Amino acid sequence: MTDPDPRLPGVGPVGPYAFVFWNDDLDDAGVVAQLQEISEAGFVGVTLSARVGLSRRVGYLTDEFLRLVRVAVDECARLGLAVMLYDEASYPSGSANGAVVARDPASAARCLVAVTHDVEVPAGAPSDDPADAGYWRPALGRDLDARLLAVVGRRSDGAGGVVGDDAVLLPVRAPGLVRLDLPPGAWRVTAVFDAASGGTIRGAHAEQDDGSALAPPAADLLNPDAVAAFLELTHDAYAAALGEHLGTTVVAMFTDEPFLLGRGHRPLARPYTPGLEAEVAAALEVDVADVLRRLPELWDGEGTRPGGTDPDATGFVRDWDDAVRARLHRVYYDAQAAWCAAHGLALTGHPAEPDDLATAARLHWPGQDTVWRWVLPGVDAATSGIDGPESTAPKVAASAARARGGVPAVTEVLGAYGWRLSLDEARWLLDWYLSRGVTTPVLHAFFSSVRGGRAFESEPDLGRWNSWWPHLPPLVGYVRRVAQLLDGAPPVWPVGLLSRPDAAPSGPVVRALLEAQVDFGYVDRDDERAAAGYVVLLDPDDVPDAAALDVVRLKEQLRAAGAPVVDAEPAAPDLRAVVLSDGAGYVAFHEGEAPIRTWLRLPSVPDDACWWDPFTDTRHAVERDDHGRVLLELERRRTLALVPAVGHPVAPVGPAAGHRLEVTGWRGTVERVLGDPDAFADDPPAVVPAHVGLGDWTRVPGLRRLSGSVRYSAEVDVPDGAGAARLELGVVGEAATVSVDGVVVGHAPSAPYVVDLGVLAPGTRTLDVLVSNSAANYYEGDRRPSGLVGPVALTW
Repeated sequence: MTDPDPRLPGVGPVGPYAFVFWNDDLDDAGVVAQLQEISEAGFVGVTLSARVGLSRRVGYLTDEFLRLVRVAVDECARLGLAVMLYDEASYPSGSANGAVVARDPASAARCLVAVTHDVEVPAGAPSDDPADAGYWRPALGRDLDARLLAVVGRRSDGAGGVVGDDAVLLPVRAPGLVRLDLPPGAWRVTAVFDAASGGTIRGAHAEQDDGSALAPPAADLLNPDAVAAFLELTHDAYAAALGEHLGTTVVAMFTDEPFLLGRGHRPLARPYTPGLEAEVAAALEVDVADVLRRLPELWDGEGTRPGGTDPDATGFVRDWDDAVRARLHRVYYDAQAAWCAAHGLALTGHPAEPDDLATAARLHWPGQDTVWRWVLPGVDAATSGIDGPESTAPKVAASAARARGGVPAVTEVLGAYGWRLSLDEARWLLDWYLSRGVTTPVLHAFFSSVRGGRAFESEPDLGRWNSWWPHLPPLVGYVRRVAQLLDGAPPVWPVGLLSRPDAAPSGPVVRALLEAQVDFGYVDRDDERAAAGYVVLLDPDDVPDAAALDVVRLKEQLRAAGAPVVDAEPAAPDLRAVVLSDGAGYVAFHEGEAPIRTWLRLPSVPDDACWWDPFTDTRHAVERDDHGRVLLELERRRTLALVPAVGHPVAPVGPAAGHRLEVTGWRGTVERVLGDPDAFADDPPAVVPAHVGLGDWTRVPGLRRLSGSVRYSAEVDVPDGAGAARLELGVVGEAATVSVDGVVVGHAPSAPYVVDLGVLAPGTRTLDVLVSNSAANYYEGDRRPSGLVGPVALTW
């Protein structure tokens, strides 16, 4: 493996970025207004992306498009937002919306395709006269540009399989006839063609999506000339348009899951570019003919993943895949990295596969993504965040970033989770990434428009077109604060988990480590330098299941080596404890559903330590027992950091609430509506009520299709000496913001819906609760519970 470009551009701000979709007809005012909303929501930056639905008037990489990019970047500079430029029209990256192939059709993505022919050579044939051998004319349909690369005969078992190691490279005669000069017996003859893959990308315009005849052709990312054309058409155009902003406001270029074959490629295709067989031969120190003879083995397994290779491959297939990956790194990623470094930018984004550690490491700011509800809160092993290739994504990004020297780890998150995505799920997913070391999540996505079908293209929108948009800023602020904490004191990872370059491990060993609060990083077993800094290296191949991993003994080994170790007593398997470096403290994330109450045995706790809630940005005192342990009480979807108080006010540990007053008389008024305000009451026709009370508003005639926000108000008489109070909202559908006498005091984006109100002055106080429901009720006709259901109570 060649070294990544060691030059690292200046690091941009860590924290949440907004993935902006330009998916309609754009104008200056609309572009600027959206960026201002994003800035006010607390994001540190944006990723600007042309997306399916972009108007033809604007076009992609046209003068008008680049002018609008300049308008956007100028505004980001004024607002203090960092900018990542997205390097493609949609995805996968590398084709410049088809312009690379339009410039040179020979630059289209290539592949190997196999055609087979079963032959039975009778005993006694062929005779000593070569003229007795039969012929076969292999053909790949009517593909005029396909090139017959090799024809190989292998012994057949007569049932579609091959037996033995005999492989005969057969001669080809003009005009494409193969002489079947084979010994007697059953043979499977395989013709291997070099052909265009037929793969496409998702283009920028509505008529260029998957399945369309106008979908842009994918370029050959293994071809240096094609990659050079891509950089000229995209990167150079941005550089010319943005000038002095590169390396200042513009901090990175985002490349999105480059896919060697393209989408919708030929069935059973294998990645290829002319001359690849010579590279494999050189790596194996054999003749090219020996490589050609073995090409049919590429179809003996289960096939390739979207990234183009098979991580479970062995033997020749593994050698071929290694050559493909090495060439992709050298030709595509390293060329991009060199361009970015020369212009003061970081190359970021993510590879096509979630567990591809070696490819993520080619990026200056390594990244990954998690989309399509592949990872969710809950116990389903398929989506648990611990099992399966998708579960490795955050640690892959963070481990590759750490190997590069502590640069930001990036993730594209929440994409295509659908309009049913809740803030509860969003917070869990963001914590899932943060707890594993990712500091720069790119929240997918912020649509310019939901006109027509745009509302259903990689939905949901997270901005103005979502009903819970008013409640997103507190979550954004939380992510920013935690990311900055983790960036300032990078987590201590005492254990290195050995990984294949393109298949990071998950499952029992990972589960055992996480549930015992032992943090780890992935270590590329092919990169000796990657092991630096780890106290213990574990090989998952040596630990067949969780029971075989003695975590107690491992912790003793770590303590003996001076590594900080966290123990939870009683055990808390849903706790993800992060140890901050340089004694900066600890962060406790909750990945389960039931409340956690445990005592933490920690290596050290400063005298002025406090529990800091980064969501509310408040602090409370630490409770210790006689053994020096620290009490941790953590509700679901909550995070606490044990850090020095450094002069911040710290609330004492108060007694449990002894008083409870139910709050009644709530009157709700519709304040914000998605879509046409008159449309949600038309099925069946009903009069929208002026006010609603506690309960699910989807059960109220005229409101059952309402997605938006309702503001509930009530008065409560606060007695003298009530002290610090809390408002328990009961059941909420699905996010709430609480105000007292017109001043916002807290947010509750997920259960338990409880907000600390602080010390209330005695007398009559007005409580307001703004509740927003799921956008799925409007966009998809769901009847998800909506509103302030309650019961609501004041406790002190």
